[in-house]
Amino acid sequence: MDDEYLERGLIHGFLDSSIDADSDYIPKFLTNNPKRGEKVITSLKQEMINCDSFMFSVAFVTDDGINALLSEFKYLIDHNIKGKILVSQYQNFTQPKALKKLLSFPNIELRIVTEEFMRMHSKCYIFEKKGTYDIIIGSSNLTNNALCSNGEWNLKFNSKDSGEVISSIINEFNHVFEYSTKITEDWLRKYSELYYNEKKLKAALMQHNLQFIENKPHTVSPNKMQSEALSNLKEIREKGEDRALVISATGSGKTYLSAFDVLQYFKTLNRPGKMLYIVHRNPILNKSMDSFRVVLDSDTIIERYDPEKNNLDANCLFSTNVTLSKPETLSKIPKDQFDYILIDEVHHIGASSYQKILNHFKPKFLMGMTATPDRTDGYDIYKFFDYNIAYDIRLKEAMEYKLICPFHYFGIADIDIDDKQYDDKRVFTQIEMEQKVEHVIKNAEYYGHCDGRLKGLVFCRNLKEAEQYSILFNQHGYRTTWVSGEQKSEDVNRCIERLEAEESEYALDYIFTADLFNEGVDIPSINQVIMLRPTQSPIVYIQQLGRGLRIHKDKTYVVVLDFIGNYEKNYNIPLALSDDHRYNKPETRKFVSVGDTIIPGNSTISFDEISKQKIYESIDKSDFNNTKIIVEAYNNLKMKLGRVPKLIEFNQFGSIDPLKIISKFGSYYNFLKAKDKECKEMELSSYEKELLAFFSKIIAPGKRYLEIDLLEIIESRDDSPFQSFLDKHSELDQNSIDNIFSIFSGQFFKNSPIIIDNNGKLDDRYFENTHELYHKFIKDLIELSKYNYNLDFKDTYDGTNFVLNKMYTYEDVCRFMNWDHNINAINIGGYKYDQKTNTFCVFINYVKGEKVVESQRYEDHFENRNTFIAISKSLENKNSKNMIRVRDHKLNRTAIHLFVRKNKDDEGSKEFYYLGKMDFECFMNNETPVKIKYKLKEEVRFDLYEYFVR
Repeated sequence: MDDEYLERGLIHGFLDSSIDADSDYIPKFLTNNPKRGEKVITSLKQEMINCDSFMFSVAFVTDDGINALLSEFKYLIDHNIKGKILVSQYQNFTQPKALKKLLSFPNIELRIVTEEFMRMHSKCYIFEKKGTYDIIIGSSNLTNNALCSNGEWNLKFNSKDSGEVISSIINEFNHVFEYSTKITEDWLRKYSELYYNEKKLKAALMQHNLQFIENKPHTVSPNKMQSEALSNLKEIREKGEDRALVISATGSGKTYLSAFDVLQYFKTLNRPGKMLYIVHRNPILNKSMDSFRVVLDSDTIIERYDPEKNNLDANCLFSTNVTLSKPETLSKIPKDQFDYILIDEVHHIGASSYQKILNHFKPKFLMGMTATPDRTDGYDIYKFFDYNIAYDIRLKEAMEYKLICPFHYFGIADIDIDDKQYDDKRVFTQIEMEQKVEHVIKNAEYYGHCDGRLKGLVFCRNLKEAEQYSILFNQHGYRTTWVSGEQKSEDVNRCIERLEAEESEYALDYIFTADLFNEGVDIPSINQVIMLRPTQSPIVYIQQLGRGLRIHKDKTYVVVLDFIGNYEKNYNIPLALSDDHRYNKPETRKFVSVGDTIIPGNSTISFDEISKQKIYESIDKSDFNNTKIIVEAYNNLKMKLGRVPKLIEFNQFGSIDPLKIISKFGSYYNFLKAKDKECKEMELSSYEKELLAFFSKIIAPGKRYLEIDLLEIIESRDDSPFQSFLDKHSELDQNSIDNIFSIFSGQFFKNSPIIIDNNGKLDDRYFENTHELYHKFIKDLIELSKYNYNLDFKDTYDGTNFVLNKMYTYEDVCRFMNWDHNINAINIGGYKYDQKTNTFCVFINYVKGEKVVESQRYEDHFENRNTFIAISKSLENKNSKNMIRVRDHKLNRTAIHLFVRKNKDDEGSKEFYYLGKMDFECFMNNETPVKIKYKLKEEVRFDLYEYFVR
């Protein structure tokens, strides 16, 4: 550790925050703040994988706390990094299962402080690396709540081993550790008996006390989400509407919501109400009926519809679409029999069986429920429900509201069969399958499940593999079976019963399937979900993940194991888990690196190094501007709104980034003309199309406000728009003025339209040759650009037009550096100096593309998050003009800026991350080309650094 860095960090943290310091050495306040995307666990994970040894002293340890860190503990084991963990027996809170897991790690000495010695209540994490220490000390125990969601206060700071504070902490740790009790299998067995006996006693006491509090059946109340939805449904009916759609993430309680709304609706009637509940699969019917019995009054008659009995006297009837759609069944039931009809999994209503039912009945109110309304089959669900969306809560919101069970996701590299990508058609040999099974079992046993017996669901590529996996798992002593849609529902239900059963010879450990359980099945007690298939679709992925997300009394979390192979569409994994539909590559990469900070609540995300690399490669190689993706997103949003969306509405409704449309088609107008039959009749002149494409390119991203503002002034029909612009922006320097003028006068870009003449007047053609439709598109662009600017580009860095860690093209850099004209990328090469603005821009392709010749594969690299080593152009040495500029940049006040991208062959992205200004430190050789050492003024953000270097 450099003493100067440590000293400046301490001064910045405790005396004067205006003092520049390396972020690694600045003391930090660590807490769980979902609004800022902060979790204590993120810092703990980073420290664990970057230390040489560690010591934990914590009062409480729980199974979910250990499970959330299993990837990091595995890293420590694999790299033989040793540590000591000291826990407390205080109040017998620490869970035996957590201690058992820690005891199994060969690199950890585990001890416990019993109450006979002291009531230890410390929370301290110590990490040593090369004689220096990072310490996290405060209130966070080794529990999932403390690391992810509780209001915890912790301080992280650095110290040399000679510091008094760290010496005192380590001496105290060693003293307590020496006199504490070593945890052995025998000690753990006795503690487990004590722990579980005490737990049973507390449960019995609680049950006893409840009998004195209330002597009536258990009732439930709507949660926050359900209350809001119920209010919206009531309001929709009061407006005279007769149908509504509820979009609710799997496991978030939409069945209870429907029961609450039926109760709410029945109370408005002056007679007993009649309801029909329709779903497409039998297994869900009985559980739905049970939910309704909990909510509705005890005298409400709830039955399954029996066509033989035609039991229409019941208040609430439940049936499948198959049963109801038969002509002989429909003929028995009057069209106006039901006041209220409910359709679960309503995205299936395009099927003929549903259409027969819906064409027959005329209820007073119709409600549909689904987790996946956006379909690929073209059926417009939104239109069917008259665009009345009573509630829309997706995965991320469900986690924020704690409506679903927290999950610990582990992305694990599948064993390499070969180095090639493979798909659903690849057939593995018996030997390969046996290797894969051993790999899966090893990881499934390591990552485990919450307390109680194992209840796992495994999704496979196809039914043949599901059967193979089941047979091979059984040979390893597991009790498993496989199911398919071809089996009788009674047989499938029996398998589900065996999975949910408590410990017995009858019970199953795993069910293997392909797509059967994507929807229409409810198995709340599942505590482990394994993915052994490529992720072809975020929708399907969330459906399968959702099987484990239902809250259940016997589980505190669910473990999700995703075995990631060499699949082309691995990028769908972070898209699905993040619940982000923008197809934004920077944000998708960020999620892979620091998903814990993005995903709400107690859920955690971990990818091993190999699986991370596979996903990064998939993101880089994929075309997120793919026409099919764009058209599908457009059609879904148009269906939802019932009209052509405005550009800004793609952002407001969480759809694809509208800049994808502009990048692919040049303008929104071009896209609509090409892909929406209803817009075929729209017509712009060639001049209008040229203008629209130009402004779409420079305005829509919102990367600088000046262009947006000048265009808005022009659109206001100002007689002297440029003068009005200058009057409004009196703070601009001459370089900025010249740059904006050159852009709008057609001088900056080759062959660009002239909007303003050399005298700053508006070109006569602009309003003479443009019409209302054109200006409507321009207004749409301005609205989008302001949204993007305020969201991402408002907070510029150190007097520049750039925002740290945002992405810019070569053209953007030329423009925002206020250079006189755009420069072709070939003429820029690895760096470019502009004399007028005295700026020197360095462009780095961190991983050289396949098209780069061998002599150009320079070794540009980060030494750390503050230091960058760059290689000059092949023919330049220390005495070349550019290298002298670099060397003397402080003397000449030349600003050196760094722009980095991972791979120049990245499909659909030609942008660089802006990493700020940097200073020259030294030349590292005397040869040609020359190696230059730079010091960055701002350290590279953690997730970007990891993305570049790993």
